[in-house]
Amino acid sequence: MLDGFEGGVQMAFGSFRFGVDEATDWSTVSTLRNTELSRDRVDFVAHDPEGTAIGRGHVLVSATGGGGEVVIALDMEPAGGNRTSIGFACADGEHFLGLGGQSWAIDHRGQTVPLWVQEDGIGKPDTPDDVYEGIWALQGRRHSTHTPMPMMLSSRGWALAVDSPVRSIFDLCDTNPDQARLEVWENHLTLRLFVGSDPADAVARMTAWVGRPAVPPTFAFAPWLDAIYGEANVRRVADTLRAEDIPVSVIWTEDWRGGNDESGGGAGYVLEEDWRVDRTLYPNFEALSDHLHGRGFKFLTYANTFIDSEADVFAEAVQLGHTIRSADGSPYIFTGVKFRDSTMLDLTSPAAVAWAKAVYAEAIVAGSDGWMADFAEWLPTDARLASGEDALDYHNTYAIDWVRLNWELLREAEAADGVERLFFARAAYLGSQPYMQVLWAGDQQTDFSPGDGLRSVIPMGIGLGVTGFPYFGHDIAGYMSQTTVPTSKELWFRWVTFGALSPVMRTHHGRSARMNWNWESDSESTAHLRRWAKLHMQLVPYQRAMAEQAVQTGAPLFRPFIFGWPTWEPGWSMDDQYLLGDRIAVAPVVEEGATGRSVRLPEGTWYTLLDARTVTSDGTTSIAVTAPMTEIPAFVPDCSMVVTYPPEVDTVVDAIDASIDAVAVADDREVWVYPCDGEPGWMSVLTEPGELGYTRLGDTRAGLIGATWNDVPVSFTITGSWATATVVGPGQLRVGDTEMLRVTGGRPERRLTLRVAVAAN
Repeated sequence: MLDGFEGGVQMAFGSFRFGVDEATDWSTVSTLRNTELSRDRVDFVAHDPEGTAIGRGHVLVSATGGGGEVVIALDMEPAGGNRTSIGFACADGEHFLGLGGQSWAIDHRGQTVPLWVQEDGIGKPDTPDDVYEGIWALQGRRHSTHTPMPMMLSSRGWALAVDSPVRSIFDLCDTNPDQARLEVWENHLTLRLFVGSDPADAVARMTAWVGRPAVPPTFAFAPWLDAIYGEANVRRVADTLRAEDIPVSVIWTEDWRGGNDESGGGAGYVLEEDWRVDRTLYPNFEALSDHLHGRGFKFLTYANTFIDSEADVFAEAVQLGHTIRSADGSPYIFTGVKFRDSTMLDLTSPAAVAWAKAVYAEAIVAGSDGWMADFAEWLPTDARLASGEDALDYHNTYAIDWVRLNWELLREAEAADGVERLFFARAAYLGSQPYMQVLWAGDQQTDFSPGDGLRSVIPMGIGLGVTGFPYFGHDIAGYMSQTTVPTSKELWFRWVTFGALSPVMRTHHGRSARMNWNWESDSESTAHLRRWAKLHMQLVPYQRAMAEQAVQTGAPLFRPFIFGWPTWEPGWSMDDQYLLGDRIAVAPVVEEGATGRSVRLPEGTWYTLLDARTVTSDGTTSIAVTAPMTEIPAFVPDCSMVVTYPPEVDTVVDAIDASIDAVAVADDREVWVYPCDGEPGWMSVLTEPGELGYTRLGDTRAGLIGATWNDVPVSFTITGSWATATVVGPGQLRVGDTEMLRVTGGRPERRLTLRVAVAAN
């Protein structure tokens, strides 16, 4: 790296500007000569056109995890450079998915994508990544992201990871339409190629290598609601939710350590940067926690890695030497999020990590069940670290160590007292996957804009799912209003429906908290939240089953269509639809003012999720769907089923003072059954934790006359498109000689509500 900006790095507000080193020529490898050959490995020496040895490497075919992995390792240190690059041919029509939280597209063919952990930017435009115009530090560029992943999936059936902690650049048939080129900012490169029988299998192999997160606590999949402005208001919000019969299991309180309105509320509500509870806003934090727990809520708070000059821990952290440092050994000071002098926790120092854990643990002792683990993108590249590592090389790893710190701390706390807890974070890099309990999309704008508004969340969720982050959520309804307008009623309604059909449903008051539309803005909004929170709560068993699948196979809960239909071409580029689990196709309305949208579905018969009406797709033609502001288009393929909680469940948290919690209903369920169009093409199976299994077997087109449950006649009541009956215990639903449904496991007295779709249109 050259000194001076032309080849250097600038950092401002968590964004980074990279200079161009045009003075140094690339060394070219023209010949590889093998030095050792075995059944599964080839070692070679790399020579330049003059015949000089400038590097070495190997190709290894690995049998780990059942095979399917090829490792290509290059060590180019003899060339004396600071970059390594490798290329390969692009096939006609080849698609490339992944690369982490990319907000403009899911298929990155034809793009050059730099991968570096940094702030997304506000109102991120579709501008080249090497163009720094205007207030570049705040605006961002096309591929600016706090979750870059040097991992991708090809439509040719392989997945790839560049196993490196440093900045990398993926030129995917951009500079040369016939060639892709991968570059890392160090003199060695390890490329891992995972070959599968289909895209899902390739991702399974790649995620097995990088590591998969465990299933988070069940409350992760129940609705979360934010509540701020102090102890009395948080208590009021919790009590109102129960009074209004809105099923929520998590209250998260961002301002527990302080917050205030800027300029009388017009500029937004901002947090204080203390690390400990604010006893002015929350004088009886412990009593509040007890109250929330008693009413069936988990209580989450907020933390980050900044050490602000006015924070309660600043003097202590500086005195103990727990901050990153400048070259002269003094604390490294930069302008922080509050536009004040700030520094950061040095995560390479074991003593600093232990100290931070001890401070964060004070919140656990006071009653917090976890928190938002914010930021981790801002590490300056010229900081001095306790480990002696170069901060430029360590920068991306900082995000990994941040989630590891939180994961370790909450595991240690749970081991001590048995209480389930979780954190959710927004910054990650290669290696964060096994530690990330829940990842959220960051601070979107409070509007419908592409790139950084509502629509941007869908490609981000798909790219993150493909690269090993199955548990994904987003702010309902955005966060940042400073360059746009506050959340409107329409945006809030649309985002609530989107959140309800996401793995994690969580509201956020946003920066313009006093001005943004929310669930208490009018009675219609309260009813809207109630309705969609109930659906999200009902889907907890389905999502938990999908989470078990994610642990076993790496298949994310928020996924592209190619996981189920790998040869369906639109599934490789469609960035405004997704699958929730393996069978719910979701098409959010992402255009302001729209009362419907066009939907594309793989060929076959589909049913609308909620009213069970048929939709036939030829796989090519778009389908016009009406969707008023209160609705979201969602579909399931024929021959399938969805298993849910009964609609009366208020919370999944065992509660003293809640009307109905999941413990009370135990293994009672609703099973939604969708008929087959013709002979069953696949057997729909869903298995929940606790050995609760559901198998969708036979056709239902012949009707339900003469239906029996465990050979006892059962009568169905028809309402709209559904025929409904309640049965007891495990068993089989039969019509004549046809077994339609088999349910296994659970108590002999378990209550099952069977809802079978019966209307053709």
